[in-house]
This record gives sequence, C-alpha cells and structure tokens, in this order.
Amino acid sequence: MAGPILEVLTWLCLPAGLGLLFYAGFLRRFVHPWDVAEAVVYSDSTGVGFRWFDRKHQVHNAPMSPYDIRDMAVGDTLSVYYHPKRPTQWQTTVPEEAGRTAAVLGRCLTAIGAVALLGGFVLPMF
Repeated sequence: MAGPILEVLTWLCLPAGLGLLFYAGFLRRFVHPWDVAEAVVYSDSTGVGFRWFDRKHQVHNAPMSPYDIRDMAVGDTLSVYYHPKRPTQWQTTVPEEAGRTAAVLGRCLTAIGAVALLGGFVLPMF
C-alpha cells in the first residue's frame, strides 16, 4: 500500500518543488533588485519630503506631508529603497526578497519528494 503512495508523492512533489526552486532562483537572479540610497529630509517652498541620488546621479524627490515626517528634522538622513528602473517606486522599509514564497514552497515540496523517492527504494528491503 505504501509503494504506490510513495510513487505518487515522488512524481507530484519532486518535479513541482524543483520547478519552484528554479523559478525562485530566476526571480532572484534576473528581476532587478531594489537599490538603497541615503535620503535627506528637505524643506523648501514646494513642501517637505525626502531627496536622494540614484545610480545615475539623478536627484529624486519624494514629497511627504509634514505629518508623515513629524519625528524627523530637516537634514536628517534615512535609507530609501527604490526600484532602479522606476525610481518613483520607493519605500523606507527593507523590501522582501523576490520569490521568497516560491523558494520556501519549493524547498518543502522537494524535501517531501526526495524523502518519498528514498522511501521507495528502502521500502522493498523490508
């Protein structure tokens, strides 16, 4: 009874897990990661916000309301994570890795498939 179950688990979990691991590796390798820059809090006639330089030394502004940066003074620095192709897409928190969920699910499915594969070889010995 255990033989067919292990065979099915091997054929279902192992290829799916390896596929998800390949997909997660592809995302981490070829999807552009976030860049980090040191931003400075500014205040001028247009308002208040963050200002930073990207890789190409272009200046980018992120206008904010005074309420959003009430704990910061003009001239304070903070780390800003921005997308290299779209610098208008930014955040101040550390971004999540690309493909993290696919990598975790891929590891779990690959482990289940590998254990089932090894169990299929060991089971006939008993």
